[in-house]
Amino acid sequence: MVTTSAHRTLPAHSRASSRPSTAASGLSSQTKLFTPLTKAEYEHSKAWGMAMAIDIHGCDPALVRDADAIKLFVKELCVKIDMKRFGDTLVVNFGEDEKVAGFSMTQLIETSLISAHFANQTNSVYLDVFSCKFYEAQTVIDYALSFFRGTFYNAHCLLRGCAEFPKAYQQEFSGRNIVLNTAFAPVTV
Repeated sequence: MVTTSAHRTLPAHSRASSRPSTAASGLSSQTKLFTPLTKAEYEHSKAWGMAMAIDIHGCDPALVRDADAIKLFVKELCVKIDMKRFGDTLVVNFGEDEKVAGFSMTQLIETSLISAHFANQTNSVYLDVFSCKFYEAQTVIDYALSFFRGTFYNAHCLLRGCAEFPKAYQQEFSGRNIVLNTAFAPVTV
């Protein structure tokens, strides 16, 4: 398993004044720790698939509460990352607990699934993209931040279904916040 993760805050000029400051997030406007895997790295890994989780904070409240906007986002995202949608986008508003209330979205794609939850209380988007076909992770981040007008994000990218990586391959990524986990022997009970 390969994991990359990062946090990034957008420059002050791209945020609305009512949103949290970069100082409040603990990050400078120049912070960029997420270095997405390239297609060559993905292919070299022989991974079965790529899973990405992005937490986008400080989003436009109107957009995270708009089912039609969410559906448009998914449709456009699939075009941007060259994924073929399978069926309609499902967007459901639910949650009795104020902490989790908001829309949840699922979109099947021919190579797996895109899903998200939109938290009303925090105006945050929790987006997941999983596909056995490579996609540009930075494209997902940039588009989601722009569309939902987020102020900062946390991103994690995970390669699924990998065999153990050679030591040289591990060392190549040591400065990019990539964590490699080894396979474990089955546990007998």
